[in-house]
Amino acid sequence: MDVFRGRHRLILLCILLLMVVSVFAQPAFAQAGSIVPVSIGDNKTGEITAATPTVVYMLAVTDPQLASLQVIGLTPGFAPTLRVLTFGGVVQQTVQNLNNATLIQTTAGFTTAGQYLLEVTGANGSVGQFVLSVQGGPALPPPTALIVGLPVTTLVEPEAPFQFFSFLASPSDVLMLTVKAENVNNAIPSSGPLVTLRDATTNTVLVNGSARLLGSRFRLPPGTVRYMLEIAHGGSAASEPFTVCLAPENGTITCPGEILAIAVVPTAALPPTLALPTPTPYVPPFIPPAGPCLTASSRGQTINIRSGPGLDFAIAGQLQPGIAAPVQARMPDSSWYQINLNGLVGWVSATVVIAGGNCAAVTVATLPPPATGVGLTATATTTSTSTATPTTDIFFPPILTLVILPTLAPTLDYTQPAVFGSTALTAGFVPDPFTVGITAGGPVDTSYLGGGCYGHTTSAPTFSVNYTSGAFPTLRFYFIGGADTTMIINGPSGSFACVDDSFGTLNPTIDFNSPQSGRYDIWVTSYAEGGSVGGTLYVTENTGNHP
Repeated sequence: MDVFRGRHRLILLCILLLMVVSVFAQPAFAQAGSIVPVSIGDNKTGEITAATPTVVYMLAVTDPQLASLQVIGLTPGFAPTLRVLTFGGVVQQTVQNLNNATLIQTTAGFTTAGQYLLEVTGANGSVGQFVLSVQGGPALPPPTALIVGLPVTTLVEPEAPFQFFSFLASPSDVLMLTVKAENVNNAIPSSGPLVTLRDATTNTVLVNGSARLLGSRFRLPPGTVRYMLEIAHGGSAASEPFTVCLAPENGTITCPGEILAIAVVPTAALPPTLALPTPTPYVPPFIPPAGPCLTASSRGQTINIRSGPGLDFAIAGQLQPGIAAPVQARMPDSSWYQINLNGLVGWVSATVVIAGGNCAAVTVATLPPPATGVGLTATATTTSTSTATPTTDIFFPPILTLVILPTLAPTLDYTQPAVFGSTALTAGFVPDPFTVGITAGGPVDTSYLGGGCYGHTTSAPTFSVNYTSGAFPTLRFYFIGGADTTMIINGPSGSFACVDDSFGTLNPTIDFNSPQSGRYDIWVTSYAEGGSVGGTLYVTENTGNHP
């Protein structure tokens, strides 16, 4: 009996020990409250209290994509903040709230499938109820190819918080990858963008940077590895410019600010009157990250423009250094770009050009391989009085037929995913108006629609709304931007509505009276060709809201 009691006590002691260990083994964020599952397309309510200062959501992402995140304070005076983390706890993005606004929003980039954490807190200790909105967006934009010795200076900002770059390791040299936050108006930056370096083949994260660092430098071993570099906005209230550069550790090609190895040549070896010229480094033209997709010579060489996407196609013209040409189509792997250079339409190789702007919205083309000629061989027989009959092989060169395929101008395509994502709204939605930040502009000239349609935009819709109608008699869409814009909407009936100016402004407004349930595809266009206009798209059922 004593043995049984001893075993019973031992079992109870083990159970108590396991309970204590399980309590202290919980992650730090679980102690603040339970983790709430959330999916793309959800709107979740939550509450920050003194006892629960952080609410954590777990988001499962099945496909790499951009997503629109919004946190809206419902309690007066509550100002939310938001952090996006990997499930392992690595911070990917921070959305601060320096102005104590009741609404914060950002575009988050989920570069791999998996689980992510969304942490909502109150700015300056504020408490209250909120709504977290997670809406899906377009696929990730194609990366920009880094070229050894060619620095790329660009920026990330709250409205466009991601830039992606790809490059190959050198088979023989150690490469130095440098990412540096840049000064703005000679001011020292207070924070830098977040840097993530991955193995592009396996998606393995090799290094994660911090917004507290103003620069990073990595030594990459020789090999055949393809790398993916992700630059994300660090969470400040302003744009964060940076420069990224790739160069061999030992060699004459360096990044700006590095010291070249100078070879000392004896004076006697040079003629006394010889002056060595100082080469002027080539600087590619600046391509706005949020503007239309453009491409230019990467290292100052003249680029051949070919009639098709391959070296087997004929040369149709040339792209001179320093000229940025609009891109109107690309191959699925972004290995070739179709450009329109002052009416000359042709293809340039991605290996010799840089591409920037909103290239993810460019039409993806699938073209047949070029036709090849067939060599013909004939045999002529010459006879004479001699007993020998020699033969001669005569080669007739192939007859090449040049087939010029008509170049179709890009058009609006509602089957493509919207550039800035989509949302689902039901009559009586709150908050009203619904808002989303977008950038208007693109390569499509919408005047082909006729009926007073004007402006330039992307083939894919700028934004899409799936609306469920109800008691409200009017559904209104309007845009407020920094320049002249127009708006085109393809409603559930399948017809296009076009509007230019409204309410005495250069901003467009389109009303649907007795709106139908269904999808509304919205294109916001830049009136000026080649322009890009940032602003906010509004959706409302209150006719008192307008530009």
